[in-house]
Amino acid sequence: MLRYPHRQAMNPSPVDPSALEASRRRTGLLLLPLAAMATATAWLMSYANHSLNPVDRWLLPLLTLEALLLWGLLYLRRLSVREVEMGTVVGLGAYQLAMQVYLVISGEVYRDGFGATSLWYPLMFPLIFLILPREQALRFSVTYYLLGLTIGLVGLALGASPSLKALNSFVQFYVVCVVYLVLLDIYARVREQYFLMRQMAHTDPLTGLANRRAGRECLEHTLNRAAPGSAAVILADLDHFKAVNDRYGHSVGDQVLREVAFRLDQELREGDLLARWGGEEFLILVQGADLEQAQRLAQRLGAAVQEQPVAGGIGISLSFGVAVFRPGDSVETLLERADQALYRAKHLGRRRVELEA
Repeated sequence: MLRYPHRQAMNPSPVDPSALEASRRRTGLLLLPLAAMATATAWLMSYANHSLNPVDRWLLPLLTLEALLLWGLLYLRRLSVREVEMGTVVGLGAYQLAMQVYLVISGEVYRDGFGATSLWYPLMFPLIFLILPREQALRFSVTYYLLGLTIGLVGLALGASPSLKALNSFVQFYVVCVVYLVLLDIYARVREQYFLMRQMAHTDPLTGLANRRAGRECLEHTLNRAAPGSAAVILADLDHFKAVNDRYGHSVGDQVLREVAFRLDQELREGDLLARWGGEEFLILVQGADLEQAQRLAQRLGAAVQEQPVAGGIGISLSFGVAVFRPGDSVETLLERADQALYRAKHLGRRRVELEA
């Protein structure tokens, strides 16, 4: 089955990946200064109260500097959002593990149980699952958990004698972390299945293109944002396709459709949409194009299919109807004009491009 990853990136879904990336970037630019302020404030307050432990004394200033550095690199676009997120997670994880080591060495965890600082330890798990794919997130989280557990068990093996209250806190802490991991993994699996099912519901199984439902959703989403005259629709229909099926059989007809879809796709730009609209009909949504530009594209698409035979020697031509987005247009009115233009192309002899009236 042919696949067109760059065309599917424009995706059926109204969720725009570039918009999502921009939203994550804005969130990072907002939260990193707040994180720097929080760590700096914690250091100053502990210093004023003469309660700084060695880990906070050295690592809180480093975390403050890291947050400011990552903010600057993100602002200047020297690092990607993913790289900044991973840098933040690694910094927080190193701090939490260092704090675990300190609590074990000092014996504090075996006297009083885990303090307030350790309550932030499980926060790493949802952060990791937000950033990484499920399998990577699970491996990363399990490694992080096992490091923390090893630190605690080493303290017990070295002769620590915890009170019953501290031992209960110790056990509860590590058991709750396992529960968090299991629940997050279940959630991640459900999320994967949801996106897989959504993709299947919006993908044509024969060509791998967006299907009619996906094409309509993209069209509605685009028209809600586009200015009149800045988007066009092309309807393309294979000429005499029924004769191909009758003469060569449906398996060859399917191969013809796949090849035609592939050739059409190769002529489109990143960001344009190609969808299988019906049996032998395709819809092309062209952004940033007026009627004349869409006409030239349709002519180029026709040439790409018609210049060479498909499926080992079958000559195929296409008829096109072109319409451009007008003020007050709905999806229905725009498609109706493109469909009328396609009908004229068929009526006037096929293998041609007709524009809306």
